[in-house]
Amino acid sequence: MSLDSDPYRYFRIEAQELIEQLTQGLLSLDDGEGGAQAVPELFRYAHTLKGAARVVGQVRIAEMAHAVEDALSPYRNSGQSLPPDSVREFLRLVGQMADALDGLGAPTPASAPEETSQPQEGAPALVLPEGPSSEVVRVELERLDTLLEGLSEAVVQLGGLRGAVESLAQAQHGASSLIEQLTAPVASSGSPAERARWLSRVLSVTESLRSSLVKAGRQLGGGLGQVESELARLRDGANTLRLVPTQTLFGPLELAARDAAALLGKQVEVSAEGGDIQIDGHVLAAVRQSLVHVVRNAVDHGLEAPDERRAAGKPPTGRFSVKVQRRGGRVSFLCEDDGRGVDLGRVRQVAVERGVVTAAEVDSLDEQGLLELLFQSGFSTARAVTEVSGRGVGLDVVRDMVRRLKGEVHITSRQGLGTCITLEVPLTLASLEMLGVEAGGQRLLVPLEALNGAIHLPAEAVTWTGARACISYAGEVLPFLPLVDALGNTSGTQRPRAWSVLVLDAGTAGRAAVGVEKLLGISRRVSRPLPATVPQLPLVAGASFDEQGVPLLLLDAAGLVRLVQAGSSGGPPKARVSQRHLILVVDDSVTTRMLEKSILEAAGYQVELAASGEEGLEKVQRGGHSLLIVDVEMPGMSGLDVTRRIRAMPALQSLPILMVSSLATEEDKRRGRDAGVSAYIVKGEFHQHSFLDTVARLAASGRRPA
Repeated sequence: MSLDSDPYRYFRIEAQELIEQLTQGLLSLDDGEGGAQAVPELFRYAHTLKGAARVVGQVRIAEMAHAVEDALSPYRNSGQSLPPDSVREFLRLVGQMADALDGLGAPTPASAPEETSQPQEGAPALVLPEGPSSEVVRVELERLDTLLEGLSEAVVQLGGLRGAVESLAQAQHGASSLIEQLTAPVASSGSPAERARWLSRVLSVTESLRSSLVKAGRQLGGGLGQVESELARLRDGANTLRLVPTQTLFGPLELAARDAAALLGKQVEVSAEGGDIQIDGHVLAAVRQSLVHVVRNAVDHGLEAPDERRAAGKPPTGRFSVKVQRRGGRVSFLCEDDGRGVDLGRVRQVAVERGVVTAAEVDSLDEQGLLELLFQSGFSTARAVTEVSGRGVGLDVVRDMVRRLKGEVHITSRQGLGTCITLEVPLTLASLEMLGVEAGGQRLLVPLEALNGAIHLPAEAVTWTGARACISYAGEVLPFLPLVDALGNTSGTQRPRAWSVLVLDAGTAGRAAVGVEKLLGISRRVSRPLPATVPQLPLVAGASFDEQGVPLLLLDAAGLVRLVQAGSSGGPPKARVSQRHLILVVDDSVTTRMLEKSILEAAGYQVELAASGEEGLEKVQRGGHSLLIVDVEMPGMSGLDVTRRIRAMPALQSLPILMVSSLATEEDKRRGRDAGVSAYIVKGEFHQHSFLDTVARLAASGRRPA
């Protein structure tokens, strides 16, 4: 957009920066920092803003900046500090200037510049953008220098490829000469001497052609590799220009909190951490607007008035904190207050009164379910409409924004202690390292930062429990799902004999594992949002294009983890039905205990667990078991000791004992038989079906179920 069509383009950039500097400086003064020496700097900011506003005809902003300048003038050189009340008045004026600047949008083609010189009265200050906006950010000169250096190097390398073009031209000329020689009459009708001379010329032309091609190949191979490397560095550097430190959020949030507190007669102290974390500018713009809703909601509904806080034994000034944390490929914003917490009784009442849920449904909701109602559109527990809240617009906007960014929002609350709302969104969708995978014949992309690990696993190592499946990974039992099942493409697909398993970590959403047929390698790609004409896909975060221009879908790790945890699958082995035998599993490994328990319960058995030989012996003496499954090596009493003790008890001599151990030699198995075990299975050779066959045979020979 040209300056003629948008006369406020550069003014918006400069004014935004000056307003941010005024805000930060005044907030520091209000907190008792900076002192009188900060006043001259604030005066200069206001003076510069006034002049810039007058140049572009923004009279309202110029007048407010002039008011700030006049009010600061007596303190400019006196060495006196600003009175606290005047600091708050300055903050109010700066906030009004920020609102006026927000209302100064770029003109539409149908409107003249002078028609947009004044902001529309009553226009909402916060509007969620439906698409990417033209965000302007400051860029460090060092980053630009790096880009220019890389660009210069790429130009040099491209210049070097001219030699390859010349070699190819020589090769083309040689090919033409070769064709001419091969089609000459002497090739078929010449004398032997002529044919000998002709063959010599053909060989010479051929050798020249080969030499030119070799030279061109050498030049292209090395040069293109260097150019590709430099361009990749340029691409990465350009992507960093999109990143903005979250520190820029803190000033507007503190100002919003103080404004809301002043309107409601409350006091608030705002703290912030993690401002050095950088995220995509478009993401930050959307998060900024949502966090303003969160902070105003916290001041209005959460923080008590000073008298109420004193009566509750709290300091009169409430606290609101924002902590920004990076979690893999995502960033979380933890917003916490020390107020009264959410009144769940009031939530129940409002939910029924407004028809959000029925009386019967609200009685069935637990605490978390009631808290989730706060994100319903139009839901508000306020008893009256104020300038701050009561219109039912707030947390529903937060939820919608987070969903649009493929993120998550969580809320927790403690009565009398406060509320915490956590927003978690992707760090950036601009340029990511991605792992290519193949599932059901389809090529897909997974963000590398969400990948916790990758293992090769035989199909028999997957434990099915009804429609659910799990695997053992690093001592932890994780839910598992084939990726083709997650995508709903199960028709006509065959299960592989072995899975390439991806362990995904989605931050607060937890961890889960998915199975794919192939891993296709890691690459850095630019992800683009899906076109507006494409319906929202719950497991898709964006799309990228391969070298041939074929679109590849980028999967949303958090959505995938949630789906896997839900355990939806179309192809598990059928759980066999058995009589309700009670089986005791004794193993010091929690992973082994839980895996065996899952397999046995899926087959219809009742399962009791023990973590040591001593505990197992105590439980088995109570009776009622059809089978004992025991490990060999355990701290304290070993599995062999447990077996010998049981075989010495007349009442338990006939109890079948299955030993499952990592000890695999024939001598180990012999010791088990000598101790009295009924069967021996090596953990390294463990297969679910053979395990269940052995269990069924032994349980049938033991006690019958009651």
